[in-house]
Amino acid sequence: MNPFPLWNPPETKVPRRPKRSDLFANVQVTNQFGDSFRFHEDLIQGKAVIINTMFTVCRGSCPGTSETLQRLRQPLSKLLGKRVTILSLTIDPLVDRTVELLNYADNYGAGKPADHKTCDWFFLNASIENTEILRRSLGFYDLDNKVDQDISRHASLLLFGNDVYDRWSTSPTQVRDGLIFEPLRRILGSTFEERFGISNQATSKQPRS
Repeated sequence: MNPFPLWNPPETKVPRRPKRSDLFANVQVTNQFGDSFRFHEDLIQGKAVIINTMFTVCRGSCPGTSETLQRLRQPLSKLLGKRVTILSLTIDPLVDRTVELLNYADNYGAGKPADHKTCDWFFLNASIENTEILRRSLGFYDLDNKVDQDISRHASLLLFGNDVYDRWSTSPTQVRDGLIFEPLRRILGSTFEERFGISNQATSKQPRS
């Protein structure tokens, strides 16, 4: 018997580095098809997403933002397929129930479940309390309380990120599609080619000087 046995120190778990999405509320939400989810657990964790706020009777920025997302959906689907999801959260949950969201979504090509080549676009409703919790956790609020309580003055912003790599950014929607698409691909993509549009092999085979 070995009088000097090897000492094995106890295993210690290294704490996970916090992610930005850890701040996102894990409240229950329902999409335009009546499917229920936990926001963070089911729709954010380990995924690439684009998030915006809207309401169906909006006569301000909402239609323009929805049209922009409709135009971007196909190039995003071609690039990333089902690995990206668009999430549009209503900030008028008493009016925008499932039927209203479905009718609104249908105006922008999201009235039916997406096929296997097209990224999902979910229009989400939550309770009044959970809507407030969720939008604030996402950063969709104004520091001026008077402005914040007026839903007609909500910002036309996209929050987008790749939770796997903890890359997140925002963009105004009132700019040309190309100026939105490029930041989207940089953040949402996983491979070098997805993010920058060129093959990594091409850069790795440069002749040595």
